[in-house]
Amino acid sequence: MRSTALIFISALIVPALLADKGKNYTKENVCQELKTIGVEKFKEMVTVLYSQKFPNGTFEEVNCVADEMTKLAEKCCKDDASPDCYDKGATEISEKSCGNDSPFPKHPGIEQCCTLQGHERKLCLASLRYSAHELPSLLEPTNEEICTEYIKDQKDYSIRYVYEFARRHRNIPAGFVLNATQHHVRMAERCCHPAVKNSCFLQERFQMGSTNIFLRFLSNVCSNQVNLKSYKLGLDAYYGNLLGLSFEDASAISSSFQSGLKKCCLQPQPECIIEELTSFQKVICNESKLDAMSEDFRKCCRKSALDTLPCVDDLKRQPRQHPHVADSVSSQLCEEVQPHGIDRYLFLTGVKYASISLPVLTTVLDRIKSMVTACCSSADVTACLKEQESKLKKTTALLSKLNDTCLQIQSQRSETRAQEWVHLATSCCSQRSPAQLCQKLTEDVIKNDDGASV
Repeated sequence: MRSTALIFISALIVPALLADKGKNYTKENVCQELKTIGVEKFKEMVTVLYSQKFPNGTFEEVNCVADEMTKLAEKCCKDDASPDCYDKGATEISEKSCGNDSPFPKHPGIEQCCTLQGHERKLCLASLRYSAHELPSLLEPTNEEICTEYIKDQKDYSIRYVYEFARRHRNIPAGFVLNATQHHVRMAERCCHPAVKNSCFLQERFQMGSTNIFLRFLSNVCSNQVNLKSYKLGLDAYYGNLLGLSFEDASAISSSFQSGLKKCCLQPQPECIIEELTSFQKVICNESKLDAMSEDFRKCCRKSALDTLPCVDDLKRQPRQHPHVADSVSSQLCEEVQPHGIDRYLFLTGVKYASISLPVLTTVLDRIKSMVTACCSSADVTACLKEQESKLKKTTALLSKLNDTCLQIQSQRSETRAQEWVHLATSCCSQRSPAQLCQKLTEDVIKNDDGASV
């Protein structure tokens, strides 16, 4: 599927893209693609994008809005369609969205958008994005469950799987969802007639093994990019720890990785992220540096580009000690003569903790940076840092406690606080922990520790 069509379909759903790019996409673009891929595939793509945008919506609600958008495209692609067909149709859909009896998904914040009119309302509706904690990952159904559902409703099986897969992988390019769905449906077609064939399922799942691992990795890093407030802080420490790099080198590598995610995660077409991650694999697997890496790391680098990064992500990391890191925060970090002083300090702090996942590490480092940055802007920097010293030390010490907790859960606290730590550890010690949930759990632990001794 060509990327121009995916961009155009996104523009129908997210009119802000049109304003941002300052381009007028004509109906010929989408009509040509509608003709090329057909109405069914067109609707599947729209369903992916709406399932990702409204993951809390029911299948019926998402299907309803996807139907409306597909009908709009079909209507406006007729030879006798008026030039303002799309604009008028989008306005009608936005008005329908704001009705009390709207059949569309009920998105948090929609009431505020509905107080606006015309183009402003459409832009507001387009910018809404579901922000609650991640839905649980899609549980892989058993062979019998697949065949039962497939045989019961072959016609709608594909679109329902698109909905389920997309709403649980909200931040990956939509093209990956369609590819995964296509394989899943093909597997059901092959393996469910005339009866459940377990050997057939085994062969199909084996062939998709590495692809599924990559999708889980991609879903995790894109979720981190979209949801973590200061992802770059955690990435600096992560790559510094993983590769044994200096702050400057780790910062350059993490900037390269994050810029690729920022550019491509929410693009519908998969080619963008594939190209970026392929280039990034060459960066971390640079031959001049491989001799200094472990044999396990070198094995990862011998894999294909898209298999390398999940492999590296699963490697066990070791803490890195930097003896020159200060025990306390100095006002020198605020001075312009020391570029990136605060980020450098956080990097040297973060690389010491190899067992903390990125969502948790990022949240704690962001908390420290916020306190220090606030003091750097105050009239008396030294006095402010002195006043915050106790809280800064407690927050920094929290990293050590979190690290120990992820190594081995220890319940040496009151029952309530023990439950908080167990919840944090069981949900967030994995490197592929859910970004928003772990950010909230970490912030809760920090908040509760503010009033307790370390």
